[in-house]
Amino acid sequence: MADLLSTPVGNSDYLRALQQNTDPSAQTPSSLSAMGQDDFLLLLTTQLQNQDPSKPMDATDFVTDLTQMSQLEATNSMNASIVAMTASFNNLQTMQGASLIGRNVQIEGDKFSYSSERPSQFSLKTDEPFIDITVVISDEDGIVKELNYLDFLSDSEKASWDGLASKPIEWDGMDDVGAARSDGVYSITAYGTDSAGESQSIDTVVGSRVNTVGINPDGTMTLTLATGEKVGMDTVREISG
Repeated sequence: MADLLSTPVGNSDYLRALQQNTDPSAQTPSSLSAMGQDDFLLLLTTQLQNQDPSKPMDATDFVTDLTQMSQLEATNSMNASIVAMTASFNNLQTMQGASLIGRNVQIEGDKFSYSSERPSQFSLKTDEPFIDITVVISDEDGIVKELNYLDFLSDSEKASWDGLASKPIEWDGMDDVGAARSDGVYSITAYGTDSAGESQSIDTVVGSRVNTVGINPDGTMTLTLATGEKVGMDTVREISG
């Protein structure tokens, strides 16, 4: 039987490989991945040539080993594909972000950049009905203009008004004394009287120009507005030219 188990001199590398692989810690996915399928098949063929004919290895084990190797290679290929897709997605995000520079966006906030080229438009964000609504525009020196929401409704709209602020309002840059204000950053505050007679603040959606766009490590975008604010893309409600 000793002759049957003897190993040809030319297969000494195989014995060394088996001796090295007796250490369970060596059977790591990284070592299997580095070995490769061709190396695995060579090792399997050499093992068949030198097995004990009276105690052949189970063919099922061969199939299992080969299947595991195929699954490992498929996983590595999939990981490489995911990395490539992630890089492509980041490049696409960068291109989309660059296209926003210089555009006007509507975001939730209380600061907006006014330009004499066009009126500034605002929206009020509330699901609660109000008896009246007041919008106050101010700068660093104080109040510039007070606007009554009802003044932006036609007579028929006033007659059917349900107390909700569904219509956008505009500011043409004129202050309370009729003087035109210069381009710049202004603040807006809105409040209304609810059905119980209590004064409640109202969230506002304002417009501003995008100066720069930054791509975060997680792929999200941060917009730097003309007001100096930095906001996430998820706060943008509308994009215009």
